[in-house]
Amino acid sequence: MNIVKISQNKLNNPEKLLKGRASVSFSDINGLLIRIFRRKKFIRIIYIHRCTWKGKRIEIHLKVTTLSDARKICEKRTDAIRNGRHPDYSGIQQTQLTFNDAIEAYKTKKSNSWSARTLNEFNNIISLHVVPRIGAVSLELIKVNYVKEKILDNLFNDKKYNTLKKVISYLKSIMQHICNLHHDQGFDDLHRLSKVYDFPRGHHFKTMIDRGTVDEIRDSIQEIFKKISVLKCRTVMPKIALEINFYLLLRVSELVNIRIQDLDFQKHLLHVPKTKTISEEEGGFYVPLSEHVEKLFKHALSNRTCPSSNVYVFESKTDSGHASERTIIDLFYQCQLPMTIHGIRAMGRTWLGLKGVKFELAEACLSHKVGNQTVQAYLRTDFIEERRVHMAEWSDFVQECIGSNSVISAT
Repeated sequence: MNIVKISQNKLNNPEKLLKGRASVSFSDINGLLIRIFRRKKFIRIIYIHRCTWKGKRIEIHLKVTTLSDARKICEKRTDAIRNGRHPDYSGIQQTQLTFNDAIEAYKTKKSNSWSARTLNEFNNIISLHVVPRIGAVSLELIKVNYVKEKILDNLFNDKKYNTLKKVISYLKSIMQHICNLHHDQGFDDLHRLSKVYDFPRGHHFKTMIDRGTVDEIRDSIQEIFKKISVLKCRTVMPKIALEINFYLLLRVSELVNIRIQDLDFQKHLLHVPKTKTISEEEGGFYVPLSEHVEKLFKHALSNRTCPSSNVYVFESKTDSGHASERTIIDLFYQCQLPMTIHGIRAMGRTWLGLKGVKFELAEACLSHKVGNQTVQAYLRTDFIEERRVHMAEWSDFVQECIGSNSVISAT
C-alpha cells in the first residue's frame, strides 16, 4: 500500500494514479483508506474508514464522493474512539441499552447489504414475535432461559418450527453484533439457543403420499384438484399453470419463465433454456408435450391479458415480464394441503418408479443429472424419445385423476 499525500486534484485524474494497474490504495490521516478500481467502462473511487475498537478491527465504507467529506467523517469517528466511545454508536448510553436499541443498531449495520425483501421479512418477524415481549427489556436481562420462556417456547409448542428457526437466527445475530460493540458489558450472545430445541426431522419436499402406491397418488391428485377447482382467482392463468405443472413436473421457477418461442407444437416439445441442474451452455432441457398439455398451453395463450407482450406464456405487467413464482405457490397453499408445491415432482417420480421406469429415465424426466462427472461426460443422451413414452403415460394418468376438475373442462 502506498502512503502518499493525496489531494482532491489528484483524485480528479485517477488514471494517472493507477499508472496502468487494475487497482491502487492510498492511506490518509485518521484511518482513511482510499481505493481506486478500474472497471470496463469507468474508474471507481471508494473511501473506507479503518479503526480498532477494544481489540476489534472495524472497516466501514463511507457514502461520500469527495475527499474533504471523507476526512471530516474520519476525524469525527477517530475523536469518538479517543474519548472511549464506539464510532458508530457513541450517542447511546451503554448502561441504558434495551433490546430495541440493539435491533436498531443491527438494522443500521445491515440496511446497506439487505434487499428490500429480506428487510421486510426481518421487520415482520421481529415486530410480531420479539418487540412486544422483550423490546423494552434491558440487554443485561437478555439470557437464553429468559428468551426461551418469553418467546421461543410458545412458537415451539405451536409447531411453528420455520418461524422459530428464523427468530433464533435473528436473535443470535443481533446479540452477537451488540457483544462485538460492547464486549466489556458481559452481554449474552445467545449462541446456545441453537442447542435448546430438538426439531423434528422433516421430509425432503413434503408430499401427501406416505406408502407410495398408485392408488394413493391417484387419491391425492383428485383431492388437490377438487380444492383447486373451487378457488377463486382474478384470472384463470395461475390455475392453468398449476395444472401444467402436474403434467410436466417442472420447478416453479422454470414454469413461470416459459417463453412463447420455447413452445414447438409441431415437434410436440417445450424447450427450457435453463434449469437448476442444466445450464444454457449445455443446451437446456427439452420436455415432451402430450396432446392435453398442448391444449392447456393454447388455452393459456388465448387468455393472456397482455397480448402485446409476446414473450412469456404466463405474462405479467411487472418489470420481469412474467408471472411471479409467489403467485403460483400462494394459490397452491390456499388449498391448505399437507404438502409443498415441490411435492408434485415427488409424486411424479414415485409414480414413474412404481411403473418400473429405469432409474436414468425417471431422473431425466425431472431434469436430474445421474452419476458423477465421469458418467455425465460419457452419457450424452437426454432420452427424449424414451421420455416421451413415459411422460405420455403419466399425462394420461393425471388427466384421468383430474377429470372434470380440469381448467379446460371448467371453461
